[in-house]
Amino acid sequence: MPLIIPLMAVCFIIDFAVQSLFCFKAKRFAVKLIPVYVSAVLALLLALMFFRAFGMWNVEILGNGQELVAGFLLIILGFGFIGDIIAWALWFACVKTKK
Repeated sequence: MPLIIPLMAVCFIIDFAVQSLFCFKAKRFAVKLIPVYVSAVLALLLALMFFRAFGMWNVEILGNGQELVAGFLLIILGFGFIGDIIAWALWFACVKTKK
C-alpha cells in the first residue's frame, strides 16, 4: 500500500506537466486534448479489465487478480485526471488574465 501514494504523485506530476505543455504550446484545441484522450482510453481499458472483459485471472492468494490490479491502476489514473483538470484551470486563468 505505501507504493500507491508515490505512484499517484508521479502520475499527477507527469500528467500535469504534459497537459500544461500541450495547453500552452499547441494551437489547435483538438491537439490540446491529446493527454485527456489518452487518459480516457486508459481509463476505459482499465474499467473493461475490472469487469473481466478480457478474461479472468486466477491468483491463488488474492482471488480475482484483475479486479485488484485494475482498481489500483484506476485510482492512480484518477490522480492523472486531476492533473489534467488543474493544468486546464491554470491555462484558462492565464488566458483570462491576458485579456
